[in-house]
Amino acid sequence: MRLWNKISRWMLGCYDALQKKYLRMVVLAVYTNPEDPQTISECYQFKFKYTNNGPLMDFISKNQSNESSMSSTDTKKASILLIRKIYILMQNLGPLPNDVCLTMKLFYYDEVTPPDYQPPGFKDGDCEGVIFEGEPMYLNVGEVSTPFHIFKVKVTTERERMENIDSTILSPKQIKTPFQKILRDKDVED
Repeated sequence: MRLWNKISRWMLGCYDALQKKYLRMVVLAVYTNPEDPQTISECYQFKFKYTNNGPLMDFISKNQSNESSMSSTDTKKASILLIRKIYILMQNLGPLPNDVCLTMKLFYYDEVTPPDYQPPGFKDGDCEGVIFEGEPMYLNVGEVSTPFHIFKVKVTTERERMENIDSTILSPKQIKTPFQKILRDKDVED
């Protein structure tokens, strides 16, 4: 099956789970060994929560009230700066190998999801987490706060892809100490 067909089926499956209000989190991971999709090179995580107005993608939830005097113009400027920083970071990361594979894992709200539910395009899997191929680096790229939410961008990639990163792109406190195994099936407070 071609990659774009697979991604299209995954999106339809995600839509099914979103419509039923089952979907809690999507993990999109890049790996190089087709026999070992648990050993990854890069991953992206998206969380969802549901309101009376429909599903929301929850980048970072805040349990306390957040007073912010940031205007919509300031929020827009901060968002544009963050997008530019991400773009510069992606240009400076070393390339991924040409023969990478892609996998998507869905995690559900157990209290509302039937135990035998699987959306179209997906099969039952485990929640063991993932292991990085090399030494992972966790980057706190930046954040934008509004009166209603906070959007934080974090990238996890292999340390060796960081060789071309100039110190002006990321400050030392934006780089976290890496660890080898990451469990992606639980929400973690920042």
